[in-house]
Amino acid sequence: MWGMSNIARQLIILLGLFMLLAGSVYAQSGKWEIYTIDNVKYVSLNDVWKFYRFSPKVGRPGCISYGAANRVVSLKAEKQDFYVNNYRYILSYPVRRHGGQLLISAIDMKKLVDPVLRPRYSKKSGVVKTVVIDPGHGAHDAGAVSPWAREKDCNLAVGLKVKDKLEKLGFRVVMTRSKDVFLTLGQRVAIANRTPDSIFVSIHHNSGRRAASGIETFTLAPHGTTSPFARTRRTADLAGNDQDSENIALATAIHSRAIKNTGAIDRGIQRARFSVLCTIERPAVLFEGGFVSNPEEGRLISSNAYQNKLAESICQGIVSYAQTVGGRGPVLKPRTTRSKSKSGGAHIHGSNTYRGTTRL
Repeated sequence: MWGMSNIARQLIILLGLFMLLAGSVYAQSGKWEIYTIDNVKYVSLNDVWKFYRFSPKVGRPGCISYGAANRVVSLKAEKQDFYVNNYRYILSYPVRRHGGQLLISAIDMKKLVDPVLRPRYSKKSGVVKTVVIDPGHGAHDAGAVSPWAREKDCNLAVGLKVKDKLEKLGFRVVMTRSKDVFLTLGQRVAIANRTPDSIFVSIHHNSGRRAASGIETFTLAPHGTTSPFARTRRTADLAGNDQDSENIALATAIHSRAIKNTGAIDRGIQRARFSVLCTIERPAVLFEGGFVSNPEEGRLISSNAYQNKLAESICQGIVSYAQTVGGRGPVLKPRTTRSKSKSGGAHIHGSNTYRGTTRL
């Protein structure tokens, strides 16, 4: 018995070392040539396709598309739009043409592309036991206001629905606010930072031109990169944090489900330096559930049915993230029965579909 146990331990150690070596895209990319353009390091997309064993595919019209099996990546030269299975991401730097080939920035490869394509290789952040839900604005700070909806009310309504759904699945939930009160941005971040084994989801809704619509999700821009949404250009604000891979994995899980479940316009997963993202020490995203300034979308956002749909999407994403990147998480307690899908995977009947991973 002892001998078998010792062999098992050695196999586990060897497997762990293998996974550690395979876990970084750069562990296998030592032969990749690095190009420097305007002080930004780039790698060849030809090397990227070889690394992931991607071949040319039919993807988005007008885009260059590669993929394997059920994964298709699409992009355009000199653009920052990057699609994985038609879900939109915004790169930190445009794809560049250079010497007859296309290049993608090394930081986008490390901080966005690889965590999205291989979320299981992201650094394990530990089991996710607690979710901090942050309904934006409150009290005298109404946020976006229109004849159809007030942002602070919609944020809180969706947040409370997320809380209810997560708690029924076994998660502990901390609300930065559970009623119409005002908290500073610093107070919201402090709540998250003092909550161990947690992730942070800030819930907001947008305002813009009357025709503007759609859902977008923000994560902190990686170290050293700028953002059109930066509040300042101070060097300290360009620091990023240690959760870059986890941030993008969490955003992917929530955003993809929201777009799929609502059918809303995909405004993309974007990078920003919002105050609630800059100094947080937990995996964190800021979710924008639509435009209150759009007549049609504003009416939807204020409806109980649509708020429930957004909450369901956020909950599904959190569960998926917890199972894929953060470890197993709480024992899920779905209230409905399971059956096998045509592909043999487990699915939940009814509105609660929580099985799956952050892989798109």
